[in-house]
Amino acid sequence: MSTELQNLMASPSRFLSPSETDCPASLLALAAQDKPQPLVFVRAIGAAVLQTARDAKRARLAEPILVGEADIIARDAAAIGWSLDGVEIVPSVGEAGAIEDAIRLCRDGRAAGLVKGQLHTDVFMGGIVKRDAGIRIGNRLVHVFAMLPPAGGRALLISDAAVNVAPDIETRTEAALHMARLARQLGVARPRVAVLSATESVLAAMPSSGEAAEIARRAGAVDQDADFVGPLSFDLAISPQAAAMKDVTNPVAGMADALVVPDIVSGNILFKSLVWCAGGLAAGLVLGGAVPIVLTSRSDPPAARLASLALAAIANQTNAIKECE
Repeated sequence: MSTELQNLMASPSRFLSPSETDCPASLLALAAQDKPQPLVFVRAIGAAVLQTARDAKRARLAEPILVGEADIIARDAAAIGWSLDGVEIVPSVGEAGAIEDAIRLCRDGRAAGLVKGQLHTDVFMGGIVKRDAGIRIGNRLVHVFAMLPPAGGRALLISDAAVNVAPDIETRTEAALHMARLARQLGVARPRVAVLSATESVLAAMPSSGEAAEIARRAGAVDQDADFVGPLSFDLAISPQAAAMKDVTNPVAGMADALVVPDIVSGNILFKSLVWCAGGLAAGLVLGGAVPIVLTSRSDPPAARLASLALAAIANQTNAIKECE
């Protein structure tokens, strides 16, 4: 084997994209508010969390309320050069204490959203879904990623890649409706929502195809200001060329604004493929509760964290702060 071939075999996949996508200025402009609403940063310790809070405040996306160990918050803020003058800090101890205090702020009508800080996801979401927390208001909680292209252009929404493992037809129907509403808030006049399977035909041997058709029918009956089509394969949903080659004509084929995936595995693979192989930026948000929930990860780059806060601000623009119960 030649040295060149050995080097090639030992190198990372060439499908990986080297680009790093910034949070689009157009998204920040759409999200900026004259009077930003307060968002609670739950256990706001560590440089990454505090940088996100600082940047969101500077961009007029949110008025941060920092919940956590006050001495650590002060120390970590000083380390990144952020003066906390005028920023509210709510002292708490530990992960469980932080989410309890954050939920109380929401219940008291003092917060318009929750942002995950330095605590485990199971503790964060476990506190939110408790019956007495008041965050769940009869709807299913659905996670949505707005995938932002590196070269600019409209977002592609994907659900559910982070919360519901095996969402049933009702949950995926709510996901479709949530994404249609969010797409309109992002400026799409008539959103096009594709319900994905591995085929464009209903096949008895492929249950997701029949479920996709039912989801599209149910969502379309509720929201007449969007187009819902299913089943569609991924290529037929986003590629006009693929739709033309297969002679698939409907209002969504080749031009989807949003994709409803069958389960968390397919959604997780899809959004990570767009991030790592296409240079996309993933802005994530949990919808369906009394307030938007920003479920960030420690591995998220700063641009993705800021874009997620922008998405929360956009989702909140038509809603006044409301009590969680």
